[in-house]
Amino acid sequence: MRTYLILLVLACLMPGIFGATGLFIYQYRQGRAQQEKDTIQTARALVQAVDNQLLRARAVVQTLSVSDALARRDFSHFHQQARQAVILSGLGTNLVLRNEAGRQILNTAVEYGKPLNPQPAPEQVREVFATGKSTISTVFIGPVLKRPIMSVDVPVIIDGRVAYDLGIGILPEHFNALLKEQGLPSGWIAAVFDRTGTIAGRTHLPDRFVGRKANAKLLESMAKSREGSIETTTLDGFQVLSFYSRSPVTNWRVAIGIPRHAVESTLLHTLSLLALGVAAVFGVSLVLARFMSRRIAHSVSALTAPAVALGNGDVVPIPEVPIKEAAEVASAIGRAAELLQERAVELAEAHRLARFGNWYWDLASGAVRTSESLREIHGHEIPSFAGRNGTVFPMESWERINAASQEVIRTGKGYNLEVQVNHGRGHSIWVNARGEAVRNERGEVIALRGMIQDITERRHAETLLRASEEKLRNAALHDPLTGLPNRALVMDYCERLLAAAQRGHGGGALLFIDLDRFKPINDLYGHEAGDRVLQEVGRRLVACTRQEDMVGRLGGDEFVVVLPHVDGVYHRAAAVARHVVASISEPIQIKALEVSVSPSIGISYFPDHAANVNSLIHTADLAMYQAKQAGRAGYRFYTPDLDRRAVEAFAVETRLRDALKNGGLELHYQPVIDLKKGKLIGAEALVRLADDGAAIGPDRFIPIAESAGLIGQLGEWVVAEACRQHVAWLQEGIRIAIAVNVSPLQFRQRAFAEKLGSIITESGMDPTCLEIEITESAVMENVNEAVEILNRIKSLGVRVALDDFGTGYSSLSSLTSLPLDKLKVDQSFVRRIERDQASRTVAQAIIGLGRSLRLSVHGEGIESEDALLFLEAHGCNQAQGYWFSRPLPSAEFAQWCHEQSGPNSNVDGWERVRRSAPI
Repeated sequence: MRTYLILLVLACLMPGIFGATGLFIYQYRQGRAQQEKDTIQTARALVQAVDNQLLRARAVVQTLSVSDALARRDFSHFHQQARQAVILSGLGTNLVLRNEAGRQILNTAVEYGKPLNPQPAPEQVREVFATGKSTISTVFIGPVLKRPIMSVDVPVIIDGRVAYDLGIGILPEHFNALLKEQGLPSGWIAAVFDRTGTIAGRTHLPDRFVGRKANAKLLESMAKSREGSIETTTLDGFQVLSFYSRSPVTNWRVAIGIPRHAVESTLLHTLSLLALGVAAVFGVSLVLARFMSRRIAHSVSALTAPAVALGNGDVVPIPEVPIKEAAEVASAIGRAAELLQERAVELAEAHRLARFGNWYWDLASGAVRTSESLREIHGHEIPSFAGRNGTVFPMESWERINAASQEVIRTGKGYNLEVQVNHGRGHSIWVNARGEAVRNERGEVIALRGMIQDITERRHAETLLRASEEKLRNAALHDPLTGLPNRALVMDYCERLLAAAQRGHGGGALLFIDLDRFKPINDLYGHEAGDRVLQEVGRRLVACTRQEDMVGRLGGDEFVVVLPHVDGVYHRAAAVARHVVASISEPIQIKALEVSVSPSIGISYFPDHAANVNSLIHTADLAMYQAKQAGRAGYRFYTPDLDRRAVEAFAVETRLRDALKNGGLELHYQPVIDLKKGKLIGAEALVRLADDGAAIGPDRFIPIAESAGLIGQLGEWVVAEACRQHVAWLQEGIRIAIAVNVSPLQFRQRAFAEKLGSIITESGMDPTCLEIEITESAVMENVNEAVEILNRIKSLGVRVALDDFGTGYSSLSSLTSLPLDKLKVDQSFVRRIERDQASRTVAQAIIGLGRSLRLSVHGEGIESEDALLFLEAHGCNQAQGYWFSRPLPSAEFAQWCHEQSGPNSNVDGWERVRRSAPI
């Protein structure tokens, strides 16, 4: 027996030893795998840093390639810009500009004007001119520095063709710095490779190895896969385990080499410790096993009989044993019976608290034994198995339990089900029911046993959790104000529709809706009223669409309607747009307040107009702006020409911003003549772009200024410049009134009148000599607000004229309430006076209306003497037009004024004006 005990101890030790060995091997492999993963992740991060370096350099060069100085071929100025950009960005060493022949035009490394050595055109330069696209070169020996370098080159497009190549040179030091910043262990070797495998940067001996090809084995492995590892030898002879990653964008690579001895030293150290520990454990175990076996053998023999008796449920005297441990075992045997009974009571209580019970079904007798806790769960006694149908189990639950039980009897495989049962108090509860087979010695199923746990509270909690998750998901995908799908849900829905459309499952349309005249509602009545308007607009949009259509709110006053999979979608989209315009344009009642908005709608189709959601919304947005420019409250369809217009509008906006910043604007002045006296009494100030670009009329750049949010800044500049010029002319003896036009958007800006007053005060101009011209649309959109603003303007002493009168929708009742000084007959009527009876009638009516309201009447656009005489004969007070003079720059206008009062000053006014009229 002692021998068996010794062997038993040793046998018990062996699994631990084998387990420790296996655990070491597993941990070592896991460590290697984690190290490989972490090192590849580091290489990937370094690749991204290299990409960032190259792409940022390309962005700097691309920005410089569209420089105005370069477009003007002002190479001296561009040399300064480029040198400053290189210094500020820190992304390269120098910038080189070459022509198509490869000749250097300038090099920021050389002072501008100094001769540059002629050099053949590098390969990347020829590629840029051949393809018209930017390129990232491989590492090459620079002709100036005579050392490895690489460059990022972009085309310089002038007049629609590639005029130059602009490249930025990047030295290996930039990549060496990126590698050092990573903080790799000192023994590790990292390198950056270009797309051909040439070393562009290295942590160790970069001056020696930069510009050389990578190890052939490493180069072959990097060519086969984007990321991985390989055992190889570095160029300086170190055996390393290399981990690498390749950029999908630039095709550049980064490799990190870990010396092989650093990897293997950990394994050897751990193996040594393990072998020493195993030997020590074996020796100590043998000694202890021999000693313990003697004491255990006697104790086992003495306690065998009491243990057998306890197993049979009998109690026999326990003999004394010579060792303490055996005595404790004997005492434990004595307490075992008592403890078993106590544990049975505790287990029953635990089952009751956990709502847990067990059962046993004897198949031969049909008897079912259950725990007390199971009867508490059900609230009544448990009948036989067959008697549970319709009593314990509802029909559906009974069918599932009966089928599962028969399957256990037939196959011996247990079941685990969640079913509803009838409680004794009349309500239903949920239980988790489990059952398994009990077999005899021959393997036959003779009984079933199992457990049942009350899971009603858990099921209720899961139901509440699902409802809460659904509410959270719904809140994350819907606009909290209108309840409509938000941008995220709209984008996701459109992505799925576009994917289906591209697979040939039908197209659709997207309507981009922006509300007209919504901002004044917010400004006048507060955001609460604005929110009510948005909610009502959302309800009306839903009412205008079908159930399968999606109505969403992107934000602010922007909505979208998505029409999916519709036959004849072009017709359908137009019909929906008309319905939306009609519905939204109806007045909206907010308590006692009635407001009106209208929609401007842009329509784009998929997949015809866009391959992705952002492009689809962008094309619809372009069409929406066309609808706004066409007069609002309408819709327009996207056409490819809108992209060209958008590009042109952006170019105009850029010019306008530059002009505002750099003084590229000027005012021209068109004389205003008193028809009764035939004398000059004023001038209208008209803004012009005075930069070196192509001529652009105000009818084009003013709408762009409005849409770009520049109209306020532009309008303030016009007023300030007109005031300044008026003060300057007074010093020259020219005393006239100056009229300036005010955009409707600027007019409705908050504190417009206060800003106007500040400009007049700062300039020192007499406010009675300033006249503000506003259009009918600016005042008639909200007459009460317009009257308030006009009264503040009038309180400054400034005169107010209603411009383009007759082309809008003014009512007489509204007109009489406006604090005006002048009506201007629109030039569209004046120019047709000679050939159109209707225009003569309208002009005559406007003059009569102005005189009856005691307002001055001003005719504009006079280009013939017949038109002048007609207006004069019918009582028009003032006139302007090309018949008198075109709009003139300030210096020419001053000369024109002096000519009116010059040597011919003894001639009466009309004759003098006629003599000055252009031929």
